[in-house]
Amino acid sequence: MTTLKQLILKIAAVATVSSVLMTPSANAAVSVDWDFSPGNENGWTTVSGASWLNPATVGAGQVEGGGVDGYFDGVNTTGGTRRGHDGAHVSFVYRSPSLNFGTVDAVDSVLEIDWVGGEGNQGGSVAPMNPGEVGANSTIDGQKGLALLNLTTGNYDAIYYKAGNGSDVETTALTQADLTTAGISLTDDYQLDFFENDDGGWGWTELSAVRLDANAVTAIPEPSGIALFGLAGLLTLIRRRK
Repeated sequence: MTTLKQLILKIAAVATVSSVLMTPSANAAVSVDWDFSPGNENGWTTVSGASWLNPATVGAGQVEGGGVDGYFDGVNTTGGTRRGHDGAHVSFVYRSPSLNFGTVDAVDSVLEIDWVGGEGNQGGSVAPMNPGEVGANSTIDGQKGLALLNLTTGNYDAIYYKAGNGSDVETTALTQADLTTAGISLTDDYQLDFFENDDGGWGWTELSAVRLDANAVTAIPEPSGIALFGLAGLLTLIRRRK
């Protein structure tokens, strides 16, 4: 007959193995994939404007009553939000969960961005320093980019843009060294802000996917913590049954 002590030891062994299996490899690189399909926003939130989720992308939406008469489909009278595309719309800011790049892979890509649509900075505008500079409304030759918001300072430490016009997927792949060279701190936490304040020809960009090193996602509990939590719950249940 299995004693309580033997059962506890078995549970502890299983928890230890589970912890090892769930711990990301040092070379795991981009093992987290955010694809933005409807109902699968992975913790991203809309903080300005409206989002439009296609089957495999996210971009700016145009709300009911938004737009300009006679300009790229005019005012939206569909009774709901529609895809902003090249039309005028409230500036869109879409924000990720919290990230930290201090313990990510030191060699391989740790952040990859898949874009479709227009060039990110068609007018060569000065990059915004913080979310307040994105603007209230979209303007011709605006910007469509992915900014890294420093949660300590409130500033954008780096911004990346799609390079050219076209609907084919374009990928921006960044290593830890690329990020630090651009000004990213390895001690501060960040959130990604996808912003879009453009309209006109090719005045749209959508995110197709964002891939990350799993160690960058600070919202994921440590595997050892998950295992210990499960162990504690099982031990409580055993004591109650005793």
